Amino acid sequence: MAGEDMFADTLAELTASQVQEAARSGAAALLPVGVIECHGPHLPTGTDAYTALKLCQLTRRYAAELGRRCVIAPPYYWGINGILNEFPGSFRIRAETAAALLSDVIGSLFANAFQDVLIVSHHGDRLHNEMIRDVLTELHVQGHTRARWLYAPFRWRMFERLGMSGEEPIWVPWAPTPALDDFKVTGILGVHADEYETAAMVRFFPDTVDYDALRGLPPTRLTLEDLQDWRKGGEDAKRLTPDGYFGAPNPIDPELWRHYDETARVMARAIL
Repeated sequence: MAGEDMFADTLAELTASQVQEAARSGAAALLPVGVIECHGPHLPTGTDAYTALKLCQLTRRYAAELGRRCVIAPPYYWGINGILNEFPGSFRIRAETAAALLSDVIGSLFANAFQDVLIVSHHGDRLHNEMIRDVLTELHVQGHTRARWLYAPFRWRMFERLGMSGEEPIWVPWAPTPALDDFKVTGILGVHADEYETAAMVRFFPDTVDYDALRGLPPTRLTLEDLQDWRKGGEDAKRLTPDGYFGAPNPIDPELWRHYDETARVMARAIL
């Protein structure tokens, strides 16, 4: 199952001179952030990184239409798996390793003269997002106040889980619009490898999806109380989601992928 090259449309495909020109032109650097972890039997382990990359590609397109140039950094996909780290296909990255690497990647973008570095992270693990928060907070203390967080999915209530509002200096503030919820969904509680993520991967990276495994895959039908236990990881996660997904894997709305397209439109306006 061949997927899109993770370097596609990123700085990795540019020459040093082209990178220099982009930075000098005032382009913002979008940094896709994800992890490599189990996403059920139907989605690739790189789902979060792929989705973050696509969000950056879409945001760049809509920002360009509004007159703001952006470039995309090579994806950072060595985030933290605190929940599914013991599942097949998941990588176990220590928090200090992830933080040091992310800090160095952002520092490298500033060293290459990019003035704005904007993180787009599609991964809901609290430990991972606390790491990003702490890295950005420390960078702001050091004076790098234009390293900011553009995207953490609203549907995972990340602001609330981090004890933040989204108005703090480390964020590029934006508010969800009605268009983000203008889709049919199953109504089944889902947070991982569910209908949203399946819709995105089927639309944008169809060759990475195992359609035989997806066909007829039943929803988990777990509760909010189960979600709290699942987030503990380890044996709780294995007990509640033995197949590595939480929610309804099969979307009922063929347009659900547009949730991500609409998100990118909102983010493009926020960058301005």
